[in-house]
Amino acid sequence: MKNIWLVFMLGCGLAFPSFAENAPRFTPIEIYATDDFSDLTEFGNAIATKNIIYLDELTHGEHEVFALKARLVKYLHQHHGFSALIIESGLFDVQELVKQASQSAEPLSASLARGNIFFAYAADPAFRDLLDYIDSKRNSEQPLHFAGFDGRLSGAFSVQRFVKQLVQHVAAMPEAELLMVDWAAYATLLQNTLERRFTSLTQQEVEQHIAKTYLIIDALQAADKVPAMDSASYYTRLLEGVLRLFEVQYQKRRFDEHDLVMANNVHWLLEHVYPQQKVIIWGHNVHVNRQGYLALRANNITTALDKAYGKQSYIVNFAGLSGAYRDYVDGKVKALPTLNAEHLAYHMQNEFRASPQAIFLQPQDFTAPKYADLVLHGHNYEPAFQIRVKRWRNHFDSIFLINTLSPSQP
Repeated sequence: MKNIWLVFMLGCGLAFPSFAENAPRFTPIEIYATDDFSDLTEFGNAIATKNIIYLDELTHGEHEVFALKARLVKYLHQHHGFSALIIESGLFDVQELVKQASQSAEPLSASLARGNIFFAYAADPAFRDLLDYIDSKRNSEQPLHFAGFDGRLSGAFSVQRFVKQLVQHVAAMPEAELLMVDWAAYATLLQNTLERRFTSLTQQEVEQHIAKTYLIIDALQAADKVPAMDSASYYTRLLEGVLRLFEVQYQKRRFDEHDLVMANNVHWLLEHVYPQQKVIIWGHNVHVNRQGYLALRANNITTALDKAYGKQSYIVNFAGLSGAYRDYVDGKVKALPTLNAEHLAYHMQNEFRASPQAIFLQPQDFTAPKYADLVLHGHNYEPAFQIRVKRWRNHFDSIFLINTLSPSQP
């Protein structure tokens, strides 16, 4: 390529050197193709020695990101032996969904998913297609197991079933007489927490509820000799998540400490449900980047699990050049910010002239000094969370850069 880009930042006299000359080679990526995965060979080589693949997202609201992530899940399952998908959705709700679908032969992507799987996923056709894929492999020689990792239980199954099923486990324990004291009042607080109906409590009432919950957690944990889905220790995972909701509401914990529950859930699943298996973990960048919460550097899932699983993990980032996304908080469609020459993606626009839907980028392609101080998107598309290319590896291992994004379905 003979063209040379020379961009001057007005007002500061800062010149960006040529990016077109001697530019690294990038792999064009299809977002929707499922019959031919040959364009993913370079990605496959990058993850070949890894057993845990994290797939992030910046907004919970980008349809093409969901579609490409779903394609990667299928590729990893079919060609690299990954056998479990753990998503950012309620641990209890996804397990109840899986059980009900298995018992009734009803597909996962039917009406059951809405109201039980995280709403930002359940409505989008790309994610529903992935659920159909999981269904199609359910009785095969190579099923793709499916679970949630979020402790912030909020689905219909949690609201309707969790407290009823918990009491059955507690009532069957040797310490049941002690643990069941004042159960009606205790269960009411649990149910209120699940329904996000928080009432005025004294400091003593808050502390008593927390103490009783930890007493039950310890008893359940001690009683479980064979941890598995629906065993006693499974309910310790669930109860810790509900307790964290309560603790955050009554200002006993910070909001970001939900991630410690998520990390504990992932660790429990890896050790007891999917031991020695290769696992895909699907969630928001704030939970699955190596730096934790950027503002506070508080632990997230990845940082909390780094000592146990860091060397066998690989983190994939997904970001768009242009388009729009749906804000999962208020449901509004919002435009991606316009790129400027300070952003690495700005200099990748030429790569899309041949109309690839996405390209695959790796940090070893951007070690030259001219790239060092360019920026990448961080937790979302806000400038406050941008990160420098030279610190890329502190956050994730590679990027799928998508040409145009459209908002996920409401």
